[in-house]
Amino acid sequence: MNAVVTTAVAEVLDAARQMLRTQMVWPTPGTGFAYRVFVQTGTPKPEFMGEPLRTTTAALLRRTPELAAFGYVADRCSDATIELWVDAVEHLRGRDIYPADRQSFIFNPIEILGLAQGLVCCQMATDDHREWFANTILRGIKGNQFRTSLSTLAAITALACIDQTKASTVNIGDLGLESLATPELVLAAGIDLGFGRHASVDREKVQLALLRRVFSERIAINDAAEAATLAIVVQHIIDGIALGSADTTPIERVLGLCRRFPLFVERLQNRQRKRDSFPVNDEYDVQDLLHAILKLHFDDVRPEEYTPSYSGNASKVDFYLPPERLVVEAKMTRANLGQREVTDQLIIDVARYSQMDGVDSLVCLIYDPERRCGNPKAVESDVENSGSRLTVRAVICPQGL
Repeated sequence: MNAVVTTAVAEVLDAARQMLRTQMVWPTPGTGFAYRVFVQTGTPKPEFMGEPLRTTTAALLRRTPELAAFGYVADRCSDATIELWVDAVEHLRGRDIYPADRQSFIFNPIEILGLAQGLVCCQMATDDHREWFANTILRGIKGNQFRTSLSTLAAITALACIDQTKASTVNIGDLGLESLATPELVLAAGIDLGFGRHASVDREKVQLALLRRVFSERIAINDAAEAATLAIVVQHIIDGIALGSADTTPIERVLGLCRRFPLFVERLQNRQRKRDSFPVNDEYDVQDLLHAILKLHFDDVRPEEYTPSYSGNASKVDFYLPPERLVVEAKMTRANLGQREVTDQLIIDVARYSQMDGVDSLVCLIYDPERRCGNPKAVESDVENSGSRLTVRAVICPQGL
């Protein structure tokens, strides 16, 4: 990967991850939006999102930022909080949604989408509430109340969440990506990630425009919503370059596939038309899926190739790619295979595979869906620096930011 590209995207990725590792108020409109982005993309959420939601009150929920914040996390709220939330929506119906000073949630992309999300997933909200909200947005669109392309995008996306039929009657037009300020462009990308099937956005164009900004200016990250969006988009850019560039080495290509392995698994768990998910219960399931993925990208993938005897025992590698002189090993953590055990096993594997002729590199995929590895970076480092003649890389996934 080009060094200039690597440096630019690495700086943004590191800044985004650093922000998401800090303790934040949970939820706010920004952290709620970030939560939606993480859930919809199947990305592991930062630690603070695993903590209990802060307490709110009926008085606080009369403020639309509070209403939006808890709308994003309505699926995690108690029944008592949901009841307060619906009462606050009922109170909102009596307010002037389009005031002359334009100081209204309706023009704030993150707030309007938070209310839409709450109305969609809150079982106590009624069809009457949803119809009122959809008609309110539609009235504003037809009355040209939304004067920026970003507020229009958010309004139509919110409308599509509530009523796809009504949303199909309006057209967002050209976003004018190059004319958007960088925070607006980041938010447009976030809306696409969090509300993809409802957002009328060309993902490739938005992400390419954002990539150009990453290369041309220093990106300031202002809140959790921007941090979540940039962390995911930039990682996609890195993986896309690794998987799509003619200059990418085989080991970089395999690493990109391994990092995206949890996204592949997640997609198989959420199938269309209520069909059964594909189970991934053990190491054999991981190996079967990885074998299929590797076959899409490499012509000669040989499973279960025998290695030379090591300490008196013969063994088999999971996958051997002869033209690339590369071995791929796949493991899945379980009750008796946690961080220490998987590290010990892989270090032994590294020593064994270093005796194979025709092998220069080893990639180790450790699928850790239950987060049994408390310090994944330490495992990766220990395996990669185990003293072998091979170039060794390890990927534990999924892992937090």
